Amino acid sequence: MQNYRPPWHIRRTGFPTAWRLARSRPVQQRPVRIAILDSGIGMEHPLLQGLLGLGVNLLKTDEPPGDENGHGTHVAGIIAAASGAWWEKRRPPGVVLHPVKIFDRTGFGRIADIIQGLLWCVDHDIDIINLSFGTDLKTSRALQRAVRDVEGQGILLVGAAGNDGRKGAVDFPGRYSEVLAVSACTRHDRISTFSSEGPEVDLIAPGSGVLSLSPNGGYVRMSGTSMAAPHVSAAAALLLGLEPHLSPAGIRERLKQTAEWLPTVVSRAQGAGLLRADRLLRWRLSSS
Repeated sequence: MQNYRPPWHIRRTGFPTAWRLARSRPVQQRPVRIAILDSGIGMEHPLLQGLLGLGVNLLKTDEPPGDENGHGTHVAGIIAAASGAWWEKRRPPGVVLHPVKIFDRTGFGRIADIIQGLLWCVDHDIDIINLSFGTDLKTSRALQRAVRDVEGQGILLVGAAGNDGRKGAVDFPGRYSEVLAVSACTRHDRISTFSSEGPEVDLIAPGSGVLSLSPNGGYVRMSGTSMAAPHVSAAAALLLGLEPHLSPAGIRERLKQTAEWLPTVVSRAQGAGLLRADRLLRWRLSSS
């Protein structure tokens, strides 16, 4: 995108430097496939053209996975921006976004549809699944088995920590050990007041006042750990573009090793620290 200045949350997590590092080693064989289990995606948004792959509407299987709610489009826009897809149009995109619609216009969804969405991802060779949703009620054993099976297939799962704003309140499925749980911070490196905390938190990323896309073709600011998680999904995609054979456990470990500790945030609220995509790729390239 000509004259594009990334918003604060993209700059704070080091993505512009990460894009330059990724371009210095053009070894990527194919775009990284990211499935977004959410309310669908605004399929006609001009900034998502060329980035969307096959998707599915599990609520109405004979209809496309469009977005009447706006949440899924906002998540997709964060991944698109953070991946560098708008930065240099001369290069093929490093990611393909696959909308998996499991929530209706009100944001309501069923556990059965989440499970079906996870199974769809396995069948379609997805690399990363973004799960920007959660519940503070313990979910079903069937969902826990599905999450475990998906991770066992070599797919990285990135989830939101939750917006309960309490200690020990990380939501499911982010609470599962197979899911990388992401809490939210402000532009001033403080924990977002709504962000859930707990020992299951793996990383923290920007989640307050995040600018991204709306289904009507424009932009909107939203806040939530739902907005923090896609930053991590995008960083993981940049790493996978360079090391496509990394396991989910290997990706999680790299993300944690290269995070930035925030002295203003307690450990239960930030896990290993703030996502830093620049450190992630610089560490990888210096050790290769």
